[in-house]
Amino acid sequence: MKIHYFCGFLALMLTTSVSATDESQPAVYDQVCSCVQEGSGLRQIPVTIRDFTAAHPDFEIPSSEYTHDPRDAGITEDTLGPDGRPVYRDRPGGTETTRGKANFDQWYRDVPGVNKTLSRTLTMRPSSSDSPYKYTYENWRFFPIDGDGFGNSAYDYEGTERNFHFTLETHLKFYYVEGGTFRFLGDDDLWIFINGKMAVELGGLHPALEKIVNLDDIADELGIEPGNSYSFDLFFAERHTGASRFIFETSFELECL
Repeated sequence: MKIHYFCGFLALMLTTSVSATDESQPAVYDQVCSCVQEGSGLRQIPVTIRDFTAAHPDFEIPSSEYTHDPRDAGITEDTLGPDGRPVYRDRPGGTETTRGKANFDQWYRDVPGVNKTLSRTLTMRPSSSDSPYKYTYENWRFFPIDGDGFGNSAYDYEGTERNFHFTLETHLKFYYVEGGTFRFLGDDDLWIFINGKMAVELGGLHPALEKIVNLDDIADELGIEPGNSYSFDLFFAERHTGASRFIFETSFELECL
């Protein structure tokens, strides 16, 4: 078995040691990528998950307190902050499904007593031969920390006890070639930043929403040009009981930061 540190497709970094108050170190994603076995066709993706409870003001908000619009657009700024995390927009009253900057800033930072940080690995598989993508992760029952963290909190639509209320993040880079495509589906929030700029915005408490990105169409907005490498940052949140879904497909080759 040959082990290597370039993971042909997705080699994502973990951020399990950045404290909630450490704002001085931008993008501390410095662990090596997941090792894979050559010839397996699989890619093991390390991700950082932070588990919360329903007591957090941004999680399990009663439906009577927000409208049932499928999105809560504009929760974050269009560019990442200097620490490589989403920046909450300056809205003192919060948004439809969030309750202000102080609460949101806990989503992707380690805060003792508020969240628990867990390391997990997602397995990407080669896409089918008739797919426009190279690799796929698809999970319509996306509960990667069942029985861990603060423990299972509610039942899903199928009557299975699950651990809801968590966030997930991954960080990598990719070599931009013309014609490349991403496909994402998320329930609930999902943000993708490329070159530090917003490429996908699916914020809010909502059913599964899909976004397909033909990168050539938004290259000018993102400030990217073919033949160069750029950062890719994905942020996900599951904030309400019922269901959790997550799909990520791409035609690009990506690698570690």
